[in-house]
Amino acid sequence: MYYGKIHIKSIEEARSFVAMTAKYPGLKLMLESNEYQVDAHSIIGILSLDFSQPMTLSVEGEHIEEFLDDLQPYTVV
Repeated sequence: MYYGKIHIKSIEEARSFVAMTAKYPGLKLMLESNEYQVDAHSIIGILSLDFSQPMTLSVEGEHIEEFLDDLQPYTVV
């Protein structure tokens, strides 16, 4: 399991993020912003969140390490 903060700043970044998550259909990816939680594989769900602040990402499944490498551009340091 992984919990971390990511920041998606635009619609274009949201599209890119969802395209990246599509490579990992076996992972359970959930994004949380304020009191809302959505499936991180869903562009509609992500577009319903507030882009002005970082979001919490939770990841469950096998081979998370590969996903975390691809996640680097979105990770809040």
